[in-house]
Amino acid sequence: MKQRYKRQNRGVQLLWLPLIAALTLGTVSMAAAETTLERIRASGKVKVGIANINPYGYVDGEGRVTGQSAELLRAFFAEQNVGVTPVVTEFGALIGGLRAGHFDIVSTGMLIQHDRCSVVAFGNPEYRSDNAFAVKQGNPLGLTSYQSVMESPAARLGMISGSGEIALAANANIPKDRQVLFPDLATAMAGLQADRVDAVVASTITINNAITRAANPAIEYASLTEQPKTKSGTPATRYGAMAFRQDDTDLREAWNSWLAQNLANGTVTKITEPFGFGPETIPPSSLTADDVCNQ
Repeated sequence: MKQRYKRQNRGVQLLWLPLIAALTLGTVSMAAAETTLERIRASGKVKVGIANINPYGYVDGEGRVTGQSAELLRAFFAEQNVGVTPVVTEFGALIGGLRAGHFDIVSTGMLIQHDRCSVVAFGNPEYRSDNAFAVKQGNPLGLTSYQSVMESPAARLGMISGSGEIALAANANIPKDRQVLFPDLATAMAGLQADRVDAVVASTITINNAITRAANPAIEYASLTEQPKTKSGTPATRYGAMAFRQDDTDLREAWNSWLAQNLANGTVTKITEPFGFGPETIPPSSLTADDVCNQ
């Protein structure tokens, strides 16, 4: 009798096993189906990768992470009651860290480039990056373009080693003996003050930020009347954006929607202007990340 009861009990247990397995798999599937945005909203926190680059995303003197990109993302998540935890890493490790899941967004003003578009999904452009000069007060040589530097026999142009501006200077046929390379922007600005060069070129944002921080009336910002061109003859304007994992479509679309609204109402300029991002850095409203990736 006991043996028959045990056999019946075992049979009931066996009948339940498929149902238990199905319920377990269903629970796992539901968890697996949770998107990154849903997880972030549910947990109330998000990890963000930055590279400690001023003025995009950096640690200030009080140990607080701030900057153009960092403050935009902080404002976006504040509306959703989500706290931002910055993860500071080297610039070259940002994309790898994003794809490995060490953080969910790269927020460091990363330029949208064709090679990067194949491994990450960029948000729509949040700023445009043209070139500008830093010159001495009054711009004594009247330098307002790469062409004007080339045509002025004595003009020396300061650039940062490894920067894209070096190729642009070559495209403009500026002689190499009038191209002066510096290891970093601070040294280049010091070279301008010491009369080693007549202009320093970098992005509008970088030059504006450097001049603001230097607070030196002997140095001023010079807008370019003509932007340089690439070797193929296309304008060298570049665009920066947040970077997301390619599968995180809903997170990227939520960001794009917020960005479009706040570019239009002026909030983006209000947040980023203290970091040197004026109205001239606002990208065209119709421009998308796909447009830039396909250029």
